[in-house]
Amino acid sequence: MEVVPSGNFLEEFTVIANRACEEKERFIIQRRNGRNVVLLSMEDFNDMQRKIYEAQKRDS
Repeated sequence: MEVVPSGNFLEEFTVIANRACEEKERFIIQRRNGRNVVLLSMEDFNDMQRKIYEAQKRDS
């Protein structure tokens, strides 16, 4: 997981978004106010959601 300052993220959005989608990279977008966000592909997000759902189903 790579940390990217928000200014760089805004300048390089297309490159970073492509890396997230094509190379399955995940990014922490570091904001000045400390309220950081994570960027990942929709495919990775859906996979994480599926795993959480399956784990909850198994535990109930």
